[in-house]
Amino acid sequence: MPDADRDLIHRYRPAVERSPLPTLLTVTEQHIIRYANPAFCGLPFMPPGVPPAVRFTSLFEGAEALGALLDRVFRDGVTDVATGVALACSGEKPFHGTAIVAPLLGERTRQRGLVVQILDTTEQVTARAREAQAARDLQEANERLLVAGIREQELAERASQSAAELRALLDAMSQGVTVFGATGKVVLVNPAGRAMLGLTSESPTLEDHRRCDFRRPDGAPLDFERDVLSRVMRGEPFAKEDEVLLYLRDGAVRHIVLSGGAVRDAQGRVALAMSLYRDVTQVRELEQVREQCLSFVAHDLRSTMTGAMYAAEIIGMNRGHDPQLLAERIVRSLGRTDEMIRTLVDVQRLRAGHRLPLMLGACDLVAIAREVIDDLASFHDGRVILRGEASVEGTWSAGELRRAIWNLASNALRYGAAGAPVVLTVEKTSGRAAVAVHNEGPPISAEDQARLFAPFVRTRTAVASGQRGWGLGLTFVHGCAEAHGGRVRLESSAERGTTFTLELPLDARPHQQPG
Repeated sequence: MPDADRDLIHRYRPAVERSPLPTLLTVTEQHIIRYANPAFCGLPFMPPGVPPAVRFTSLFEGAEALGALLDRVFRDGVTDVATGVALACSGEKPFHGTAIVAPLLGERTRQRGLVVQILDTTEQVTARAREAQAARDLQEANERLLVAGIREQELAERASQSAAELRALLDAMSQGVTVFGATGKVVLVNPAGRAMLGLTSESPTLEDHRRCDFRRPDGAPLDFERDVLSRVMRGEPFAKEDEVLLYLRDGAVRHIVLSGGAVRDAQGRVALAMSLYRDVTQVRELEQVREQCLSFVAHDLRSTMTGAMYAAEIIGMNRGHDPQLLAERIVRSLGRTDEMIRTLVDVQRLRAGHRLPLMLGACDLVAIAREVIDDLASFHDGRVILRGEASVEGTWSAGELRRAIWNLASNALRYGAAGAPVVLTVEKTSGRAAVAVHNEGPPISAEDQARLFAPFVRTRTAVASGQRGWGLGLTFVHGCAEAHGGRVRLESSAERGTTFTLELPLDARPHQQPG
């Protein structure tokens, strides 16, 4: 290995070795692996051990799909992300992951190699596959029920019973369904279909469907009768689900997945046709937020690493700068990187259904809140005010509570009314303690409040503000409260502003899970 590459790997290896994220380091434009940390070696698709001087793209099946991404990052020096990558050893079950690739800079910021991290998204990919299979199974079940009803037309009583059962089934479905007769007349539309399409009549007609403002993803109008009904009436099944946009009268836009098919009689003629609608608006919004958040993660991690690398290079060149100040800058940058990684790991643990591990000890909640205010003072001097008790002591995890209160206070500063104070109130009641963080400004809508603590979720106000964010801070706050045996309450209105209250028992030890 050339001395320059050896020195580069030696510089980055300690931080990468301690990282809980699967990470490896490559050098040269051939992407030769020089080091893989223990977390990477423990991935399901990894063979035992990592042979030295192996090209990344030949290490395991599926790695070649990342070749273009690695080449682009090495050439352009810009961090990039690839999602939904399937990786595996020969004959093993595929492992799905998100790859984050960042440049590895040597002396004078010369491009020397790459930092490659793999995040496990197997569970999410598997869940989407299960949802798609469930939708196909439900559609097949509906077709079988319709066929059974047609074959028993000569038995009026049984036909009536089957129709009632079918209507009950369709009424209970979350997927929208319109059933058409042999002449194209609308036989029925289930409640989910009426709500999804914005139809107010209990018995919608074909004309009501024609008035629905369907458009293709590129904005081109879609004619319902020509592009949907005529297909199902010809008995042409939708080979692939078509996603379209539906513009409602109130200005809302829904992402709708269209599918359909026909039921034939004994002579092969179309007796009934079905058009199905599945609302995937929330899924598309969450996907967009997730991709934005992953981009923010990659950008923020690279920014903190760049700051530390620059300070280290200045020290190495010995150009007369104060080494103490530069060392402090390195420590701050690496500390911020460590905090980002800890947040990602903690949220992944919470999504897997586990509680946060806590290191409990005696601490003062007022002192913790004061530390948070001191940290924020360098950016928001005087805006954060501390009120309440002089001291509130208990048995908690000071580090986790400091991170939780910092998240709440920084959010209040970021999204509250500009220039208005943020008030932290620490109080003690019988057997419990509470930290309330209050800010003035636009309220959080009821719809956003219902999903605010989920991972990668940001309010519409936060997104519209243009402020960067991962959508993970409140997920951590909620998990921190539960791990202590407490909870988080939210009150928000235009008149009173927004208040997040973190409530805790004075002693968190009885609430820890054994083992």
